Amino acid sequence: MRKLKSVFVGIIISMALLCGGCSDMVKDYLGNYGINQLSAELSTQEQGVSLEASTAEAEDADAGTAQQEEEISELYYAYHKLDGTRQTLYREIFHALENMEESVELSTTDAELIDTTFACVVNDHPELFFVDGYQYTEYGFDDIVTSVVFKGTYTKTPAEVRLLKQQIKQRLAQCLAGVPESGDEYDIVKYLYEYLINSTEYDKSAADNQNICSVFLNGRSVCQGYAEAFQYMLQNMGIQAFVVTGFTNSERHAWNLVRVNGEYYYIDPTWGDASYTLEGETADSVSVPPINFDYFLVTTDELTRTHSIERAVELPKCTSTKDNYFVREGLYFDRYDEDRLRQIFDSDNARSADFVTIKCSTIKCYDELTQHLVENQEIFNYVNGQGESVAYTSNQYQRTISFWNIFY
Repeated sequence: MRKLKSVFVGIIISMALLCGGCSDMVKDYLGNYGINQLSAELSTQEQGVSLEASTAEAEDADAGTAQQEEEISELYYAYHKLDGTRQTLYREIFHALENMEESVELSTTDAELIDTTFACVVNDHPELFFVDGYQYTEYGFDDIVTSVVFKGTYTKTPAEVRLLKQQIKQRLAQCLAGVPESGDEYDIVKYLYEYLINSTEYDKSAADNQNICSVFLNGRSVCQGYAEAFQYMLQNMGIQAFVVTGFTNSERHAWNLVRVNGEYYYIDPTWGDASYTLEGETADSVSVPPINFDYFLVTTDELTRTHSIERAVELPKCTSTKDNYFVREGLYFDRYDEDRLRQIFDSDNARSADFVTIKCSTIKCYDELTQHLVENQEIFNYVNGQGESVAYTSNQYQRTISFWNIFY
């Protein structure tokens, strides 16, 4: 008796986060199976193998061998963390999704392996914006599964996908036209980070907010859209980037792992956007610097003070600080230093931006600068408008202190 089982894998969506989390929906492709079973006797024709079928199988085998030998760019982090078996499965799933194929027989019958590898594919490939899940059909005898046929589930038609890809590429070209020609990968990442934040508003009601369409075509998104759009920009500049998911304040969130100048860092573009910080506030009721760099190229230790990480694939221990924003921009302190503070607040950058954020290497240093600048109000020794009010905020987790409205 031949048995066929169709397994539909949907999306679990987490919504409406608490203050401090990412108030949005984050993709989670692992979950909920609806099972239908069909049974049928094998006919004589089904049991036989024709010459034409044998030829077709040989051609498929040749194609499969070519696919196995295909080189996958280093840009795709997850792929290169998989063993050979999962890399083969990754390629099968990716090509099925990329081409929106109706049925592809996979090289495994392991449902859990399909789940985790599918997650690796979509977290590597933001260009698969039209994918929202998958389904597969199991074939076998009695209770033994002998083969699995895979099919993606999609939010767009092939014609819509072609049009949207063209529109996204046009918007991406506009973005990349301004990438600095001099400098290193740090300068590219900083430019793209600022471009993304300046051109996107945080909006839980935005259409397509789980993919790059929301950012490039609508300019409104949530954390998944921010992370995938940032990844797409970086990959198109030849910089390896990966979407990482997890939790902040026990709520779902998404951000990026990136490799910059040979070192790995975490970066959270959503938490860099004031429109996320001010969600629910009006422009008149509160004002903060438009871009926050607290989570720009940070270590694992710095990130995990506020973020917990899901590990669908092995992730590196990020330890380097050499390309952290505050280190690179000369805003990193290991002690209270009046001369350096005066130099920073007198700089053209501070005057044009009208805000300054500094970072401390230790809690001791953070407490020292807070005591001097805030509690003793020595900030007025460095800014114009003494006796006026200066707005500030501090982040003990990242040991940063921000001042704005500092010049009048």
